[in-house]
Amino acid sequence: MGIIQTQDFGIRYGEKVILAHANIDVPEGRFFAVLGENGAGKTSFIKALIGQNQQINGQIQLNTTKVGFVPQFRDITRDYPLSIAEFVGLNYNQGWRLWLNKQERAAVFAALKRLDLSDMADKRLGLASGGQKQRAFVAQALVQQPDLLILDESTASLDHEHKVALLQTIKQLQRETQLTVLFITHELKLVSQFADGYLFFENGHVSQGEASELQSLTTQITNIHEEDEVRHV
Repeated sequence: MGIIQTQDFGIRYGEKVILAHANIDVPEGRFFAVLGENGAGKTSFIKALIGQNQQINGQIQLNTTKVGFVPQFRDITRDYPLSIAEFVGLNYNQGWRLWLNKQERAAVFAALKRLDLSDMADKRLGLASGGQKQRAFVAQALVQQPDLLILDESTASLDHEHKVALLQTIKQLQRETQLTVLFITHELKLVSQFADGYLFFENGHVSQGEASELQSLTTQITNIHEEDEVRHV
């Protein structure tokens, strides 16, 4: 059974159709790139998947309740009071207690170790570098050991070296634990290096395939992204 399945699925905002008749089946344990121009429906689909978008029709099924989400890079000011470890531990905060139990503390430090943040666990997040902050966001998403990790253009603000290092860590975790990854991105070089499948959103529809098939789509996707960038200059 796939971890994500849709049948004749659609999203509509008023009279505007964002997505129509989508039949998606993402197997467990795969690293899927989510591709398409801005406004093609990628983010709307993710919001529907995690229950934040109710303007839908057809069927959408997420076969897990354990989802980690890493948003686009958010700037953290220098005066942000929490340490990196405390920030990662916020994933356990249910609003009624201020401390973690022994098991939760162990999970936090396991996530910090996985993201190479152990030596700076007590460093204030506001004083960390951009790469360290983004790794902290990923550690926070991973601390409760999700079955599905969603990366929403989470490498866009990083330099190439840090992008590759972060995705290498996630790829290794995916292979070791059968984690399913959805990676929303415009960066085809990273897709060819790390993804093993794709979802391509275009003109209200979505196609699905193996990463080995992406070569035939590369020119098409590149042209779409270049046109998209020109429109936003």
